[in-house]
Amino acid sequence: MEKMQIRQANIEDLPQLLALYDHARIFMAEHGNPTQWGQTRPTEETLRKDIEKEQLYVIEERDRLQGVFALIIGEDPTYQNIEQGSWKDTTLYGTIHRIASASEAHGIMEQVLAFAWEKIQHLRIDTHENNKVMQHLILKNGFEKCGIIYVDDGSPRVAFEKTSKEEDEKKIAQNPHMEEKDLKESDITDATEIAHTVTSSEVNTKLQIRIATPLDAKEILDIYAPYILQTAITFEYEVPTLEAFTRRIEQTLVKYPYLVAEQDGRIVGYAYAGPLHERAAYDWAVETSIYVKMDAKGQGIGKKLYVALEEALLRQHIVCVNACIAYPDQEKDVYLTKDSVDFHAHQGYKMVGEFHQCAYKFDHWYNMVWMEKSLCERPQHPEPMIWFSRLRKKNAKTEPVD
Repeated sequence: MEKMQIRQANIEDLPQLLALYDHARIFMAEHGNPTQWGQTRPTEETLRKDIEKEQLYVIEERDRLQGVFALIIGEDPTYQNIEQGSWKDTTLYGTIHRIASASEAHGIMEQVLAFAWEKIQHLRIDTHENNKVMQHLILKNGFEKCGIIYVDDGSPRVAFEKTSKEEDEKKIAQNPHMEEKDLKESDITDATEIAHTVTSSEVNTKLQIRIATPLDAKEILDIYAPYILQTAITFEYEVPTLEAFTRRIEQTLVKYPYLVAEQDGRIVGYAYAGPLHERAAYDWAVETSIYVKMDAKGQGIGKKLYVALEEALLRQHIVCVNACIAYPDQEKDVYLTKDSVDFHAHQGYKMVGEFHQCAYKFDHWYNMVWMEKSLCERPQHPEPMIWFSRLRKKNAKTEPVD
């Protein structure tokens, strides 16, 4: 029997998708749950938006769709308030919505949950109180009932959650001397092939490049805040809250690397990647960002961060990196220099475009430039981009950088 494949849905799938949901509504009505989706939900408009946002997936076998579901990573507004219980974990999560399957399909729920768990190991899902079949499948696959939430139309849903936090707690219970910070850092570093310990001749001390964790948010934000308040290097106006900044780190790490440089136990710089564009065709290109502690510049820290970042991106099958950089339109500007452009040029980036007076900060209009760097030759048929959260599971060691 040919193995089922999971892929992102596209507009051409709509006729089959609508048929799948028609079947699902009939099935639910026949099994005592006629109100969860009514006669029309999810609407075609909802499905089109899901496809546009690249959050709708299909399970396919021999060019026939056997299942469909949405996986949405990030805050779900309907989950902000929960009654008759509470969420067990408040970190970034993925929500599974709109699961439906063909009448002849089997094991769809297990495939959906396994796929989602590979993307992010913190999942939430809800269903109607009358949907006993779905509740049974959810509990069977390791979720716990957390309480009652209310969807947009005000009707209640039974909410469930599955998180790796419980597995972490078991590890700590087995090793009482292991602290939570040690657990998270060891899990991440061992699992990614991206741990570097290098000797910096400029500062004559050990510099360690490792993967960031949410526990690093305070130190990283302390580096970033002066750039917001004192420079035009970033066009952000206000320093984000620690909670919001922590979510940024968590959300980045789902799909892309987020690295920090440590010196004598202190974080002195960080670099990360993000999407160049949300469309699937851009999967092999990223935008990079880097910040070094202001009193630690000129020590080669930025170069070491970018070397490690590019190694991680190559393992994800990324072929090119791009940097969006603030650029002064005059030689002397108290808030902005051309240092970032010069730094990127030394790392092999090439200037590809300039936007004039497109950003306003400190009562002045600033330009913005794009620089790019190829990491490898463009393959005729590129391998699929690997999410960083999946790469972290490979548990391979990297060789140290000289």
